[in-house]
Amino acid sequence: MERLRNFAFAFALLTTAAAPSPEIDASMHPAAEAPERQQRHAETLLIRLRAQHELPALAAVVVRSDATLDLAVTGLRRQGRPEKVEPADRFHLGSMGKAITATVIARLVEEGRLSWTTRPIDVFPELATTVHPGYRDVTLEQLLRHEAGMPPYDSMGEIKGASAHAGSGDPRDQRRAFSTWLLRQRPHVAPGTQPEYSNAGYVIAAAMAEAATFETWESLIESRLARPLGIGLAYGLPARGDSPQPWGHKPKSAFLGLAISATAVEPQAPGAGWALGPVFEPAGDYSLSLADYAKFLQLHLAGLAGRDGLLKASSMQRLHAGPGEYAMGWFLREFDGTAAHWHTGSTEAFFSRVIMLPERGIAVAVLTNAGSESASAATREAAMELLRIHGRTKHASA
Repeated sequence: MERLRNFAFAFALLTTAAAPSPEIDASMHPAAEAPERQQRHAETLLIRLRAQHELPALAAVVVRSDATLDLAVTGLRRQGRPEKVEPADRFHLGSMGKAITATVIARLVEEGRLSWTTRPIDVFPELATTVHPGYRDVTLEQLLRHEAGMPPYDSMGEIKGASAHAGSGDPRDQRRAFSTWLLRQRPHVAPGTQPEYSNAGYVIAAAMAEAATFETWESLIESRLARPLGIGLAYGLPARGDSPQPWGHKPKSAFLGLAISATAVEPQAPGAGWALGPVFEPAGDYSLSLADYAKFLQLHLAGLAGRDGLLKASSMQRLHAGPGEYAMGWFLREFDGTAAHWHTGSTEAFFSRVIMLPERGIAVAVLTNAGSESASAATREAAMELLRIHGRTKHASA
């Protein structure tokens, strides 16, 4: 990832994903189409939007808790090459992965390995006398809600710079070293006083989980989420390890690094295979296929509808609860007269968007292997159109 957005910029951008506007206000559209006319709508829509916004590939899925309503992919794994994207291909989630991290943490809370009020000093004994006083009483829940006063770490320069404080051990040791170093520094803002979107908070939460369980974060994801759900979650970029998966595409630059246009992109080689790196992996360096991400969304929709599953319904509802504008892995606002839980994920080479309407029992996710301005616009247009078609009324089983 070349760049992550700070809270203010992220909020301004992300709210466009859920805010009704004259172009997408449901009241200005005809009634939703009959089910038999909806079946291939995503494919037709994505083909049009991909061409309009000149994207390498575009993918979307629409789900209810008990069914996949629509799933489609179109385009190329890599611009300039003939290989087409396949339905089973993975896309990078970016910060949409924060909901995955929060879900795994919630499972550990249910197991009694952690509590929402666990503090870093409770699991990192080396901080007993060295933690900054401002962080002494910060809790796990505050870290996941961006209320812990952590610095944003919203640029690749900052994220790469964090390695200077992470040591040279394995990823678990690096996350712990970085976390304990950061907790000895002065808070960015006073904890509990105002939200400050922070990727670092999710690193510390994952490091706390590792310390409490004596397991690696990757092992925790596999045992508490991926295997039980039957999903193939990958760490880092989809094409990591030269696998036949989509490459990311970054804005094509000309003079002084300025983008040539809003749509011009060029392939970005996966390199070492990380967007964020192993230290910041819990902040959103995950890749999933559409079908697997659909299973994750269905888990959340079912819990929000009051049905126990991998997590108790009460735990799922806590993950999504206010009172602020950010819950644990989800932004909150109103859309078309109903509550919307949503997020975007952005790197310079991938863009992803998810909108969930719990009261209507539906969620839509749109992903692309480009990180341009046109990627943001295309995913927004696709999400709004798919919600208009599939999400006008509350589902009986929701």
